[in-house]
Amino acid sequence: MATKRLKIIPLSLFVMSAHISGLRAFLGTSFQIAKAEFKLKNEGSYLGIFWYLLSPLLTFIILFLVFSDRLGGGIPNYAGYLLIGVIIFNFFIRITKENAKVILVNALLIKSVNFPRESLIIANLFNAVVSHLIEIVLFSFILAFFFGTNITGFLFYPLILIPLVIFAIGISFFLSAMTIYVNDLDNIWAFVTTLIWLGTPIFYEVGGQTKLLAVNLFNPLFYFITLAREVILYQRLPELNFMVGAVIFSAVSFFVGYFIFSRLNRKIAELI
Repeated sequence: MATKRLKIIPLSLFVMSAHISGLRAFLGTSFQIAKAEFKLKNEGSYLGIFWYLLSPLLTFIILFLVFSDRLGGGIPNYAGYLLIGVIIFNFFIRITKENAKVILVNALLIKSVNFPRESLIIANLFNAVVSHLIEIVLFSFILAFFFGTNITGFLFYPLILIPLVIFAIGISFFLSAMTIYVNDLDNIWAFVTTLIWLGTPIFYEVGGQTKLLAVNLFNPLFYFITLAREVILYQRLPELNFMVGAVIFSAVSFFVGYFIFSRLNRKIAELI
């Protein structure tokens, strides 16, 4: 009996070691792709990564100037309220928009080299997370310096960022897989995200709007943005239904998205 246990333990360790080595290789491939894409996008650019910060910053400034006295009049710390919504939405759009066309953009590479296609999606995720963290650091100082906001709540932001990333990856898997059947899916997704932008309380609050609240109960970004505002801006424990909702949306998005991607993965090279 003892001999059998000794045989099982080394075998389990070998299997675990193989999985860890495979994960390292996968993350290494994703990192190298992300590094190459980052250099390619910023080649010849004087400001480099700061171009990524310019869009949300200008969006924030314009919306704040237009709506601070109207829609934001009754919202405590409207500058932080607006900025958090813009940053999170911009992060989600950046990941999903890039991954909606990642298969078609890298069609030649996919046909020429045998490698895990998931690494293309994770590579875009790496770049988006890096620029997002820079946004968080920069804009937290903006809130602290110009608006006197207490930024200690940002220390808890990783607790919200992790499920948000998982949710975005799931959507990315789905979009990247479906694009082999719908070539202009990135344009369709751009239109859909415009509708989501208008329907999500980013520069306004739901308040007593019953119909709008009912719609946003099925809007995952509403949960993530609300959690971020409660924790970071107002520094209070969010309601349990928002925490549970964020976890459920993240889990469902990831498993459904990855399931569809894995089922279509073998056909990608043939159909593109």
